[in-house]
Amino acid sequence: FCAIIQAESGKVVQRMKMERLIGILSILLQREKVDLYASLSGLLAAFYNDFTDRGFDMEVELAEGLPQVWADAGAVLRIFTNLIRNALEHGEGRMEIRLYQEGGQVVSRFSNETHALTAEDVPHVFDRFFTSDKMRTGRNTGLGLAIVKALAGQMDCRAEAALEGDMFAITLRWPVERR
Repeated sequence: FCAIIQAESGKVVQRMKMERLIGILSILLQREKVDLYASLSGLLAAFYNDFTDRGFDMEVELAEGLPQVWADAGAVLRIFTNLIRNALEHGEGRMEIRLYQEGGQVVSRFSNETHALTAEDVPHVFDRFFTSDKMRTGRNTGLGLAIVKALAGQMDCRAEAALEGDMFAITLRWPVERR
């Protein structure tokens, strides 16, 4: 019993530290023009071995010549890193990453095959401490996508989640114009 209490208290402390970190990050954002193509293509190259080691069937479409967006470069890297790590951790089989322009926005879309999520889970994926790990094995904190949503919101970027068949998708709509 004591071991369970100790393990749970450690998780609570970790969650409190992450909550504080989310608050600090939102205060420190410095918005400037950011090239999402350069940010994302560099990260994809850095994660190449992770994708191949996990055997993902990758489909990547990054449009070139996109307008820059008003964002914080460090926050953009954190968002993209969290989305890639989430897909590596919870995805299986296929993974699709797209970057394109739609009207006055640049859209980044990360999709991965999964059998762990249900339609009932989707509205909660951005909730702090949500995890699809129904057994609560402690493998993740459930903060990665909450951080994505919090940072995106601080930059007037809209984050959306959807489950389309067996594909879970996170779509981010980045404003091109300064707000």
